[in-house]
Amino acid sequence: FMYDKELRKQWYQRRVRGFALRERLHCKSYAWFIRNIYPELPLERDLVGSGRWRTDADTCMDTRGGDLTNGKLLYLGPCGEMDKPNINSNRFLMLTNDHRLMGLNYCADSGYADGLQFHPCHMNGGGQAFMYDKELRTIKQGTGKCLTGNSEKSLVLMEECRENDQTQLWTPEFKYY
Repeated sequence: FMYDKELRKQWYQRRVRGFALRERLHCKSYAWFIRNIYPELPLERDLVGSGRWRTDADTCMDTRGGDLTNGKLLYLGPCGEMDKPNINSNRFLMLTNDHRLMGLNYCADSGYADGLQFHPCHMNGGGQAFMYDKELRTIKQGTGKCLTGNSEKSLVLMEECRENDQTQLWTPEFKYY
């Protein structure tokens, strides 16, 4: 490509035709789509972290199968290898700057059961508000409780915060801070 002028010319012509087609069809950007059609899905600039969320005890948040649905629990499971790309959507979660811990369609909520459950995002805070302290690496709620990976129950729970507890220290696979 770098040495072949004809290949470079063809590539440029295809790009110009593509831009002209987008303009002629009045196509919108992906950011426009997210803002206007699917505003619940955050853009990268709206995120604190995403991907696998791993504790210092070497366990990860896990939805155990497929798409999140209303009422589904947030489990704790093995992480797999962190140096390989995250191809397992069961462990892909996002924490947003407006304090939502979410999959693609639902937000984690602490107000329903022993463990966190996924419910429609309501943006009212409460059981759906999670604050990440990037210095301490803890995820807290307004109740003062910390997100905890409970290995005995294989669940992610809200428990009293304990200093330097490995099950309460979380690191996202992708950081945006």
